[in-house]
Amino acid sequence: EDLKIIETTGGKTEIQEMALSKWSGSKQLWWLDGKPGDKLVLSLPVEKAGRYAIQAALTRAIDYGIVRIALDDQPLGEPIDLFNDGVITRVQRLGTRELSAGEHRLTVEITGANPKAVPRHMFGLDYVKLDPAD
Repeated sequence: EDLKIIETTGGKTEIQEMALSKWSGSKQLWWLDGKPGDKLVLSLPVEKAGRYAIQAALTRAIDYGIVRIALDDQPLGEPIDLFNDGVITRVQRLGTRELSAGEHRLTVEITGANPKAVPRHMFGLDYVKLDPAD
């Protein structure tokens, strides 16, 4: 939830307090009122160059959307459906990448919503974790 926001092309962001203790610091970076095609771009700092397994703890709920996540404009896997009947957080493996030291761009793009979802297209990020990979 502490990643620096570089830009958003729609909607608004805020730090949301989470009543449930399953979120680190009991907070998330909350993006709401976005529409399909809107993007949220975050700065992802990398201290040391290397190969990393990338994971993100993402919120899932009845009014959350389907998003595509990219790192430096390269997609990290397939779109992720964040619909869930109830509010939860779940760690999502995003792939493994070779990263240089410095700032990288993590882009979240809203691509749609699950047919069962309330179409608010929300997104919640608890954290991004970079684990050294062999």
